[in-house]
Amino acid sequence: MAETTELHARLMEDARNYDPAAHHRGLLAPYRDVLLAWRAKFMSYEQIAATLHSHGIKVSPAGVGVYCRGHFTKAEIERARREAREANRSAAPVRVSAATVPPASLRPAESTPNRRGPKIARDNY
Repeated sequence: MAETTELHARLMEDARNYDPAAHHRGLLAPYRDVLLAWRAKFMSYEQIAATLHSHGIKVSPAGVGVYCRGHFTKAEIERARREAREANRSAAPVRVSAATVPPASLRPAESTPNRRGPKIARDNY
């Protein structure tokens, strides 16, 4: 009986001294901006885990998913996607030369709104 109360006292002391922050490994925290950029580019958790593993960081796809869902909001990912699109547009302006533009006869016809397409011939009346 004395052993049980002594064990209980030691376990209770361990429970009081437990610091959850000390035991939670922040393995992915230094790479938060990288993970955000990858998620903004629609990279899957499996692809992210494989890429990190190739660089020597051992993490499971589930671990990547838990981190991303816990640290990124959908709005934050959408904002990163929008910023990446805007950066791509402003970084490389597209120049179109006359040689790359097909003649009008080869261009696809522009569709006009409110105009119905052709009727499909059917055998079942």
